[in-house]
Amino acid sequence: MVVKPPSLILIIGAGLSGLTLGRLLTNAGIPNIVFEASPPKRRQGFSITLRGWGYEALLAALGDVSLSSLQKGVASDRLIGGAGWLEHARLDNSTGEVLIAPDSASVAAFRANRNALRQWIADYGEESMDIRYNHRLKSFQSKPGSVHVEFENGARFSGSLLVAADGVHSIVRQQILPHVNPEVIPAVVYHGDFSVTREEFDRTFAPLMGKANIIAGLGDNFNTPITIADANKQRYYLDWSYSRPVKGASDPLYRPDASAEEAKQIPQALLEELGSLQLAEPWASVLNPEAIQEHSVFSWTSRYVNMPPTDFEAAAKEGVVFLGDSWHAMPIFGGEGGNHAIMDAVELAEAMTSSPSDNTAAIAAFYKRAAPRTGDAIKRTRQRFLIMHRPLAEWRDLAEKKKSLAIGR
Repeated sequence: MVVKPPSLILIIGAGLSGLTLGRLLTNAGIPNIVFEASPPKRRQGFSITLRGWGYEALLAALGDVSLSSLQKGVASDRLIGGAGWLEHARLDNSTGEVLIAPDSASVAAFRANRNALRQWIADYGEESMDIRYNHRLKSFQSKPGSVHVEFENGARFSGSLLVAADGVHSIVRQQILPHVNPEVIPAVVYHGDFSVTREEFDRTFAPLMGKANIIAGLGDNFNTPITIADANKQRYYLDWSYSRPVKGASDPLYRPDASAEEAKQIPQALLEELGSLQLAEPWASVLNPEAIQEHSVFSWTSRYVNMPPTDFEAAAKEGVVFLGDSWHAMPIFGGEGGNHAIMDAVELAEAMTSSPSDNTAAIAAFYKRAAPRTGDAIKRTRQRFLIMHRPLAEWRDLAEKKKSLAIGR
């Protein structure tokens, strides 16, 4: 029996899922091209949480790579000898006191710089990946075994399968499943980034942060995490977030329809709201009306996508498969989205290498394995927003219960 060699796979999107799939297929000798709308040096330098179940699958798929190799390449504090250590404590942001201490058996996880992680994945193989930047998808025609795509720059390509890894606002999904639209979480989320000298970090942030890469501050129905995105011997590059539930229909900080430019503007209402908070250090030095005007700030609209099986199965019949946020975007509060994007790519690559000449069988095997995992995660992360933004009194009650249980053991 003559085995038909695998034909070209077209991957739209060079995020975590697209790059991971492209890298694993390249390592397996399956031809593919990854297309990305952005230029090569797009800025996504913030950090994300890599969880054990996500990075362990990636490392195994790459050939049982060691965790230390990954941490040395992508940890937020890798340039100063760190391993992205993640402290699971929750602190009262009005006093700095620990509300919820981490359990002794903490979940395996660490903080990774997103830019570094993307580059590490792309580079981890003997053969270079074929990544085409500045290729924004314009249109495509597909059927099982035959896909034709056209980009806004005029380039055209043909292949055997179209992989939609192009995010929550997926152009592929909009064209083939126009009725599937992202839903908005009623949440106010502002994000800012800034940098400080090593001396200022040691003076202002290190006393509470220690060697951790995140300091999780909890207030009365609002959160104020501060994280290390990157660091070197001279400077620390930090991110902050301010999030809370929407307060009624006329909440001036809830702007789900803001344009990209409008989202970068700092509303006066945000300055006033932050100015009214009674925060301890280091939050007081960061989240105040004067300081944030020196930061790069934007409003983040949190969306989720929950695609029913009938839809992704219908797309599969047309030679299209979805990965990551294009299929199952999750609220950022769960800290799971990036990990599921990686898992999607690992599982699809495994299915495709098992059936290199039968994309239909590979897609069916992939969805059968991945759909229960991602469906549960969407429900879980939506619920987590309410849990993480509870009244401070509830956090204190929870802390007292944990102390009582610990004493009673």
